[in-house]
Order: sequence, then structure tokens, then C-alpha cells
Amino acid sequence: MFDTYTQTLQDQIGQLGKLLGAQPSPLPETAPANPYDCVDGIEGAREFLQKKMLSGSKHIVWDNQKDVFYVLRKDANGNPERIRICPFTVELEPTMEEKYVTRDDFNALVSKLDQLINKGVTDNG
Repeated sequence: MFDTYTQTLQDQIGQLGKLLGAQPSPLPETAPANPYDCVDGIEGAREFLQKKMLSGSKHIVWDNQKDVFYVLRKDANGNPERIRICPFTVELEPTMEEKYVTRDDFNALVSKLDQLINKGVTDNG
């Protein structure tokens, strides 16, 4: 999606440049194009911060090795700020086997209840 938008914007800039008699210049390639960038560990996050981010920007990158993401920032002068490391857990939706009781399990439970009820009736009766 971002690439299509970028290409459309570059085409429009090129057309405007032709009308004004100027040569079009490409958009900078240093801006992160994907909000879900992945890195390899904290070193990968540092490298991403130094090489791929623009001044005055903030970006989140995901770690390929651990369940953490990093919040990266550069101030207006292009100086990197402290990297925030944020751990997260993945909660998967339960499977059908975890959500529901099988017919065999249900029948076994009914049988045990019947046994307990019958035992209680004979003990009290």
C-alpha cells in the first residue's frame, strides 16, 4: 500500500516538475516504509535507529529472536534517544478441543455424577 502511494506521489511530482520545467527528484529512501519492521536483537534495533530513521521521528520495530519490541526515537537534530524495550506475551485463541468437552468426556462425567448420586441416596436412605 505504501509503495503504491509513494509511486503515485512521485508521478504527480514528476508531472508538476515537467509543467514548471524542473527535473524531478526522487523521494528520500530513508523513511521506514513498513510499520512492522523486524530486527535481530538490540543490535539490530540500534542499527535501524542509526541508518534508517529520519530526524525527529519515532518508530517501533519487532525482535525476531525474542518476544519484545523496541520503541526507537531520534530527536530533531538526528541524535538517537534511549531505546525502550517492551516485552509482550502472545495469547492464542483456544482451539476447539480446549473450548469444548468431547462426547466421551461428557458421558464419563455423567457416569461419575450418577455414581455419586446413587452412593449418596444409598448412604442416606
